[in-house]
Amino acid sequence: MKKQKRFTVLLYNTQIFCIAYDILYVGVSVKRNILYLSMLFTLMIGMVGMAFITKIGLNLNAQKSDNVQKCEVISFKKLTPDDISLMIKWFEQPHVSKWWPILAKDEVIAHFLKRIRSKDTFGFIVYLGGKPIGYIQYYYIDAAGEKTGKYLPEFPAHTIGTDQFIGNPEYIGKGVGTQMVKAFIAYVQQLEPNTTTIIVDPEPVNHAAIRCYEKVGFKKVGTYETAYGACLLMRYDL
Repeated sequence: MKKQKRFTVLLYNTQIFCIAYDILYVGVSVKRNILYLSMLFTLMIGMVGMAFITKIGLNLNAQKSDNVQKCEVISFKKLTPDDISLMIKWFEQPHVSKWWPILAKDEVIAHFLKRIRSKDTFGFIVYLGGKPIGYIQYYYIDAAGEKTGKYLPEFPAHTIGTDQFIGNPEYIGKGVGTQMVKAFIAYVQQLEPNTTTIIVDPEPVNHAAIRCYEKVGFKKVGTYETAYGACLLMRYDL
């Protein structure tokens, strides 16, 4: 393909040179000069067009490369004891431990075994194109309870909360988080069809997470103090 383009450009340049030589040195008739000038103008326009089309092609290829992961299927599998070793590995990643509680190996095992047995919190491994890339969970909001909701403003009765992270560092900063949350919202509506509102509560300084949620459609509610520190409450109404 590159050889063909080089040959075409060479042919254009040769034709332009020949026409220019005829006009300047051969002394052809005025009528023929006009014809040659027309041809020269057409050839120059053709070269500009080729350059423009090549640039567009390169841009499209770059965009296609950036969006490859977004085209792959995102799916969710309920968390099982077999996934805990993967969770331990992910919790050791700096980009995860920065925002999630730092737990020892035994604590991770106990924490997620509890999640697996829970009746109000439900965890899932996130897959992209069949490859595990992260974790996501949703939980029921009990506005009067001690576990969750004590610090929250009033929400509709069928409100759930969600938390997530990308465990595999290869997928950080590539727009996968936004696609993951969007896909999970659609998925959780099948599991909890009465849900009216979904909330998230990232730390106010976790700007990457906040931008991700805003792209999905979450709206800022306000900053609240919790047992774990300050959080920025955001909501998504279905």
